[in-house]
Amino acid sequence: MDQRKDWPDAGRVVWLTGGLVAYNNPGPNVEICAGSNGRAVHEFTIESYGHLFEALKRQGFSIIGATFVVHQDELDGLRLAEFRMAGSASGWSLWNIEQQWRQIAFAASKQDNMPLLDISSRIAIGLEYSQLRLYDLAFAYGLQLHGHWHKNQALEYQTFSDLNSRQVYKAIHALFWELAVLRDTLAEFSAMYCFSLGRVKRLSNLTKLLQKNRHADPIAAEILRITDKSLNGWLSRFTCYRNFFTHSAPMESATGIAFTVQDVRKINDALMVPQIYYPLPGNIEDLTRERSHGIFYSSMAALVNSLKHRPDRSLDPDALEYLHFCLNSLVELTKTLIAHSPISPAPIRFTAEDIVGEIKWNSAL
Repeated sequence: MDQRKDWPDAGRVVWLTGGLVAYNNPGPNVEICAGSNGRAVHEFTIESYGHLFEALKRQGFSIIGATFVVHQDELDGLRLAEFRMAGSASGWSLWNIEQQWRQIAFAASKQDNMPLLDISSRIAIGLEYSQLRLYDLAFAYGLQLHGHWHKNQALEYQTFSDLNSRQVYKAIHALFWELAVLRDTLAEFSAMYCFSLGRVKRLSNLTKLLQKNRHADPIAAEILRITDKSLNGWLSRFTCYRNFFTHSAPMESATGIAFTVQDVRKINDALMVPQIYYPLPGNIEDLTRERSHGIFYSSMAALVNSLKHRPDRSLDPDALEYLHFCLNSLVELTKTLIAHSPISPAPIRFTAEDIVGEIKWNSAL
């Protein structure tokens, strides 16, 4: 019996942590590769189309997102296949929330509410761009794992630097920047529609106002909690990383001479797989204070000595996994703000009045 006959005509590329990639073409076979089109490290089968993601999780893999290939034009490189970020638990929470913000923007346009149209559109775009930046980072990890393991033996731990390293650093910096833009846009919406504070353009300005004028709204307490350094708030830590890489030193020179790390991950009792690791310094607050006092290393000997430090995943989080967590956390904050919109999301329906100009049908698509 050919199971592919009852299978949707769609291919899926699942981007996993560490640069691993899972491929599932129409049918039950799933192949785990070391990077995009890299060497296979594991294979298994699934019972049905809908079992792919749960099967990956059961085997011990962590999912960043998935690309869905549904048209020949996507295979031919004529248009991009759709990528969706995986939610922290399951599903495609970012995609769902983005659609609701687009619906708010559409409803605002129908009521000529231009301020709401403007900011809800920017929130939707911020979610979309952040998701695409996350794809860029997952792809860069996969490209590097593919290139490094193509001829090399996977070791328990090794450091290296190659021509792909800059692409990963660039993607990390780009995602930090994109998330910071989204963070400040959410602060602007909160100030206008949750707390009636007028136009606030930055999160730092909003937190100062909330600390000065306490609000009963639970969102105010949540914003103050996640931005509180003394409580190790996740948004406070994110901002510290972003500010350090923007104003003090790029990530690749944050703690001295940078090297990419290749280590291994135990997926289950029988499988060990190679992975890429870009450690974010766990002591970022200490580094920020030290940098503020002047030159970070007093001599070349001190700089070279920094190479002896071996990062620890339990203390120094991996950049891809950390930024995936941050984007999911921003999505959850964005979700809570929907209820504060003065206009509820409305299904996007186009009528003859919305169509400007002639409509032409392209039979080639």
